[in-house]
Amino acid sequence: MLFDGKLVREECLKKLKRKYSKIHVGLVVIQVGDDFASNKYIAQKEKLANELGVDFQLVKLEKTTTKKLCDLIDTFNKDSNVHGIIVQLPIPKELDYDVIRNQIAPNKDIDGVNDVNVLRVFNHHPDALVPCTALGIMKILDYYKIPLEGMDVTIIGRSIHIGKALFSLLLNRNCTVTICHSKTKDLKVHTKKADMVISSVGKANFITQDMVKKDVILVDVGFNYLDGKICGDVSKDVKHYQYLTPVPGGVGQMTVYSIYENLIKAYELNQK
Repeated sequence: MLFDGKLVREECLKKLKRKYSKIHVGLVVIQVGDDFASNKYIAQKEKLANELGVDFQLVKLEKTTTKKLCDLIDTFNKDSNVHGIIVQLPIPKELDYDVIRNQIAPNKDIDGVNDVNVLRVFNHHPDALVPCTALGIMKILDYYKIPLEGMDVTIIGRSIHIGKALFSLLLNRNCTVTICHSKTKDLKVHTKKADMVISSVGKANFITQDMVKKDVILVDVGFNYLDGKICGDVSKDVKHYQYLTPVPGGVGQMTVYSIYENLIKAYELNQK
């Protein structure tokens, strides 16, 4: 069975629209450079912002320094009309992302990358703003009523946005969680025993049938181009699964949605 990310998104949006109809919320997206994929992703964010009536502001910089970017972020931290701040990735290598992400006020950090939010997610704190892809994945699993407690889960990838966030979220839901990465010695040992495999490798056909057991749940976070077509990490040859998030039409549908769920929460936190 395929998880229908579009269906989940539309169902969740109905509730979200009712909330946004009663408030006025501001979002700032800061982009450094002119990355093609980033431009498309920002356009998706802006489209949904317009649909929800969010005051969307894009600040586009050709180039900058870490200090100048942090100073800019601080002006938005202090602006009461701005409730959420995103620094669009990727950013130039000469900029210090760890410094930049921690400059965003925790209660406006709707990407959930400030160390305060990382710790809040780990500790299951009610004020945590969860990274959007991880939040979207959890929304899909809950929509389909996947029984997480006691489940053996293997995550491939250890980024703040996905791997580490999902580790915390799933651990807090009483899963047994393994995180694998580029230095893992025998990946198949971990994936073969897992009830659910979450892959955010970014390599087409990376997950093959011999790497997973029958009736596994596959969450494919990969976004790749192969022969001019978009595909995920899971090979088309993998057939014996219980559930699969398709690419496109799976996790990506929920990532942009989750930005605006976080923005509502940030608005509420800032009202406090």
